[in-house]
Formats: sequence, structure tokens, C-alpha cells
Amino acid sequence: MELRVLGCYGGELPGYRFCSFAIDGKLLLDAGAVTSVLRLPEQRRLSYILVTHTHLDHIKDIPFLAANLVEERFHQPVNIISTGQIIEGIKSHLFNDALWPDFTVLPTVEFPVLKFISIEPEVDVPMGEFTIRAIPVNHTVQAVGYIIHKGRSAILYTGDTGPTERIWEEANSLKDLKAVMVETSFPNGLRAIAESSGHLTPMMLKRELKKLRRKDIPVLLAHMKPQYLSLLRKEVGNMGRPKISFLRQGARYRF
Repeated sequence: MELRVLGCYGGELPGYRFCSFAIDGKLLLDAGAVTSVLRLPEQRRLSYILVTHTHLDHIKDIPFLAANLVEERFHQPVNIISTGQIIEGIKSHLFNDALWPDFTVLPTVEFPVLKFISIEPEVDVPMGEFTIRAIPVNHTVQAVGYIIHKGRSAILYTGDTGPTERIWEEANSLKDLKAVMVETSFPNGLRAIAESSGHLTPMMLKRELKKLRRKDIPVLLAHMKPQYLSLLRKEVGNMGRPKISFLRQGARYRF
């Protein structure tokens, strides 16, 4: 599978976009940077958006995507997928006809632009050529990470999380795991902020990675706060783990 980094940051400044990752041009992990990156023909190819949680930086481009496609998706809606509570939060607080129109009934009830699909945590769900599994993680709101399988490859994406357990247990059970995408938002000096907001620092990341038994798995970092990026690079470099690298905006990875 091919992973294209549309955005990989935990803040938005000129040249730095919120997290969104396209897999094979069909499936998105989060939607913080979609319509500002993908051309309209690329937006038309999208079939699935896996949402990790309801915070705005992870869902903000779903409304604009729906508006772009309202006259074009008459038979195949874009499927917005997450656990039930997360889906309900998006429906209630975003597509509520007050903050944004309800594109689950537009342009018609029969052929809407968007379709919300609730899934159960820790259950494999077939999705076209992919199989996905949502795993609860530790954030300030209900949040999940995802394991995405295609063929003989699997990747793991934590989304936003502080110290957590279950997703690492799942990672250790995967024989076909090719990469782990994990957040690291704040430098070590801001540990108190990281802990209170459900995020990681490099030192906290180091402890988390001890839970991952396989040390040969590439670890790709996401959700860095751009104002601390230089310091984060230094502190991660001091960890002395050659398999850790920062995701690069615009880059493509093959697994």
C-alpha cells in the first residue's frame, strides 16, 4: 500500500498542515488537510475516511470535501468511519445544519455525499481491499488508533494519544506489521502540558516504544507542534533509535 502524507503536524502555520494521510488514493486517515492539498479529481477518488476522534484539527476538511463533491457523488458516498460515540459527536456538533449543512441527506436522502458508519472497537472490518481495526487510545476525548491491512502488509496509526496500552498489545500480535505511526507533540520541557492534553513528548515516546517488542519496525512520528519542531528533532535524535524518523509532508511511503 502507498501512504501519502497530506499533512502531519499538530498545528497549522504557513507550510505546516494538520494530520491527514491518504492510502492508495482511496482511504484517508483523519482529515485535517484534504481540500487544500488534493486536486478535485483526487478528491473524487476518495471512498473512506477513518476518523480517530472529534477534535477539529482531525476532521476540519470533511465539510469542505462534502461541499466540493455535492454535485458529483450521486451513487457512491464518501464513508466516514469511526466508533459510535465519535460518529455521533461529528453528526451532532458539525453536520447539524447550524455549523454546517447535513451532507448525509444532501443533495438527496437517497444519494447523499456522506455516509456515517459506526464500527466496534477491536473488530476487523472489511473495507474494499482493506481491512481495518479501531483500537482505543488515551486522549482527552474518546479516541482510537487504527490498524490497516492490505494484502500481506499492515500499518498502525495511533492518532492523538498519551501513554496507552491496548494498541501496543495489538501491535505485538501482528506478524505483517510494516510501520508504526505515532504522535509526538511537545518537547520534554512541556511534559505537564502533554500529560494534561493527552499527548506525548520524546521521553514519553521512549517509554511507549518499550511496549513494542519488535525493534525492527520503522517508527514514523506525526502531530509535531511546528513551533517546537527543531527541539523535537534534537530530543528524538538523542534517543539513539535509528528506526525513528519524522513523517515528511508531501512524502509517499510504500509498505
